[in-house]
Amino acid sequence: MNRPHYRSQDAGQYRKLYSDPRWCGPHGLRKRVLLRDGYVCQWAGCGRSLIGKGNAPNAPVVHHVEDHKGDLELFFDEENCMSTCKECHDRDAQRMTHRGYISGHDVDGRPIDPGHPWNR
Repeated sequence: MNRPHYRSQDAGQYRKLYSDPRWCGPHGLRKRVLLRDGYVCQWAGCGRSLIGKGNAPNAPVVHHVEDHKGDLELFFDEENCMSTCKECHDRDAQRMTHRGYISGHDVDGRPIDPGHPWNR
């Protein structure tokens, strides 16, 4: 059974950037970002060591803070990248990218993200 395909045709084109040696090569941006961040998840409140492999929750993922949508300048901008664990990336970072804000609330029930619609 095939999984449903949710990506746009444009996304299929820029997904190829992730196999570019400038990204994934031994001296590529992905490796440089992980080294810069000390192989520690930079997502607020996590701090997990990025020692896993494959789909493990602690596997290293380099997240583009601002979604690049195929923009080469944004894609290869080291300041636009942060090291995250797979769990934070798949749960929080992707959700933020699609919603535009971080979900979650403080002890009083107020959204923690200043960009949340309730805080506008």
